[in-house]
Amino acid sequence: MPPKPILIKNEPRKSMLFTPSRIVSRPDNLEGGEETEIAAQISVPEEGGWGWVVVAASFSIIFILDGVAFTFGSILNDMSSDLNISVSTLPLVNSIAVAIYFMMGPLASAFINRFGFRACAMSGSIISSFSLLTSYFSTNFTSLCVFYGFFAGFGYCLINMSASLVVGFYFEKLRSIALAISTTGSSLGVMVLSSANAHLSKLAGWRATTLFHSGLFGLIFFLGMAFQPLLSLTVVTTSEDPTRTVTYLPNLSAAALKSTVSRTKTEGIMPTTTERLFGAASNSNFPTAAAVVDDTVSTPASQAGPSTATVSKITLTANAPQGGISPRQLKQVQSIMSKTSVQDKAKKAIEVTVNVEPPKKTSFWGRLFRWEEHVPQSRPMYRDDVFYDGKLQKLPAYQKSMVDTTDKTGLEYQLAVSRAATAVDLRERRGVFTTAARRVLATMMDPKLLRKTSFWCLCTAGFLIYVGFLVPYVFIQTRNEDAGIHPKHCTLFVSVMGLSNAFGRLIIGTLALRIEPVYLFVTSMIIAGTSTICSTFSYDLYYQYSYCVLYGFFISCMASLRSLIIVSLYGLDNLTNATGILLLFQGLGSFFSAPVAGFIKDLFGFSVAFYEAGCFIALGGLILLPIKKLSVREIQNETNDSQRQGTKSVK
Repeated sequence: MPPKPILIKNEPRKSMLFTPSRIVSRPDNLEGGEETEIAAQISVPEEGGWGWVVVAASFSIIFILDGVAFTFGSILNDMSSDLNISVSTLPLVNSIAVAIYFMMGPLASAFINRFGFRACAMSGSIISSFSLLTSYFSTNFTSLCVFYGFFAGFGYCLINMSASLVVGFYFEKLRSIALAISTTGSSLGVMVLSSANAHLSKLAGWRATTLFHSGLFGLIFFLGMAFQPLLSLTVVTTSEDPTRTVTYLPNLSAAALKSTVSRTKTEGIMPTTTERLFGAASNSNFPTAAAVVDDTVSTPASQAGPSTATVSKITLTANAPQGGISPRQLKQVQSIMSKTSVQDKAKKAIEVTVNVEPPKKTSFWGRLFRWEEHVPQSRPMYRDDVFYDGKLQKLPAYQKSMVDTTDKTGLEYQLAVSRAATAVDLRERRGVFTTAARRVLATMMDPKLLRKTSFWCLCTAGFLIYVGFLVPYVFIQTRNEDAGIHPKHCTLFVSVMGLSNAFGRLIIGTLALRIEPVYLFVTSMIIAGTSTICSTFSYDLYYQYSYCVLYGFFISCMASLRSLIIVSLYGLDNLTNATGILLLFQGLGSFFSAPVAGFIKDLFGFSVAFYEAGCFIALGGLILLPIKKLSVREIQNETNDSQRQGTKSVK
């Protein structure tokens, strides 16, 4: 029998996402009593349009954020004189802010998954702006550490995670270009605000500069409004037999996923116990949306075992934002659903419901500043590629999705990288640390990768590099002024770093498409570290400018190559986990960076402090030389172990 046509309904939004009669609830060990009907939520990228507004907003936000966070050295001398605090001690304030900026990444990601990009960006704006405003009135070192350091750093983290990740959800084919444009705001922000801060600090003092920064972060509140919720699709597998439920057995192979439809009343098969962290299971314990669909539509009726015939049905629900769905988006959904290979596989009805709110009469200003609430079913952090900023076409998952279907709609790739969720998870509306938040924390803090020697090398390298990373940004202006270089030029050195950093992000990111990212990273770190050591050999003006160009250019690979290296070594499915742990090590290194250099400066002078920073950066690169071979050997050992276990089970 040919498949029934897809049904698209334009109707007002309903309060219940799922049909109650289709859901069979049962407790298990995976979610502590939550029902285990499998669902998955995927976003529909616009590939342009409003997405370019989001890119512009993200660029501006990152411009302000990193322009303030990494130019502390431009106000260091004036702050030291006003508060009567040593130049060597005061950088601890900025180190705390940058450390929290990195280390709170998993928590900020959890909040994004719970409340959405816009709410987190705007909340971070309020926290940072208030913290810097409070710092304006600070008269002691402790209050600066609390407000300028800890609270402002947490606001920075919320803003950074939101602005850096949101762009990837608006684009697919042009994703790498859009992300490159938005992240370049970091380099240009450092370039512009470093000189502006130094000039303003000289005119009105560090307090007026901090007040100016507070106003800039207040502006982020309005820029964050551009992060409007996207149209999303919820894929649900439901049982046609009331005695059956679609369950997921964690830690099974992809082939085993095809036999997860079980008779709960007669057989009562229970999922195996799953490792839990923060009271939730990590993403790795859930199948992808593609596996869910394949399980539903491809289970052979003749398979051995109790009643494994295909009895489930796929329901796709389009969740439009509160402002409704435009005719262009409706046409896009119709095109995606009509072309998708899922319908051909299923040979059955696929129900598609588009919830569209009736148009509301609003004023001109209401239409101009339309507010759309976060789509509560949205789970952006359940995607394996959420931290990936490279070219999607290079990913095996993307290449396979384009081969498996003749009509390139992009839905197959979205299904392949989106992890499933339980129905209860998608319906959870109250609380802060709901399943949506706890599962992201469990994913990013999952310690399984720490069992690998190669990953310890990567984390150690991240720690060492960030111990030296902040030193040139914080101390180069003061060091060169003490060496006799004219203050006018000293205020420009960090700006030159920022400009060359922008070129480095673009050029090194492009080279990484042709050269192994690990070896490119190692080379860049050795050059950046060596140039930092050599920067003390001469204080000739052009020599110092040359150092700033080299350092800014090659240190840029810390941001541009991180996700590429992780995917190259451990695969896309471990990207979120590896990023979460690596951020902790980078934050820890940032915490010790400027204070350690300041301590060494007091004992031995600026030259030794820069020697120390350069050695740490170069050493961080050298540690990664054998990491590729270690990773390959670990994969081979895991494969051999699994084969031996399979042989034993057969016997």
